[in-house]
Amino acid sequence: MSLKKVTAIFDELRLSNVEDTLRKHSIIGYTIHKTEGRGAYVDTYNKNKLSPHIQMDIYTSDKYAAKVAKIIINAAYTNTEDEGLVSITSVDELFWIHTKHAVQEDEFKIIEPENN
Repeated sequence: MSLKKVTAIFDELRLSNVEDTLRKHSIIGYTIHKTEGRGAYVDTYNKNKLSPHIQMDIYTSDKYAAKVAKIIINAAYTNTEDEGLVSITSVDELFWIHTKHAVQEDEFKIIEPENN
């Protein structure tokens, strides 16, 4: 079994666009965390100098991980310094709590939207 976790950190104002784009590809399972961080851009207007972002985690098969990352990158893109980043990491094991069984690679699919 070869599973991956795609983690994206991006501007919170892009969340709606990212979610809509993921849905168009039939990617409906993800976890969202509100977070703050600092990168190339420093928010000098706020006392703590951190910018609000979203961290999104998506589990998928090795086959689709790069595609999921590219979907998020394109949907979150704003052409600014403070856009965030996307990582792909290996997952040793993943289990469904409701059925208590290990997740299988073939449980993940991506569907290309018809207008592409």
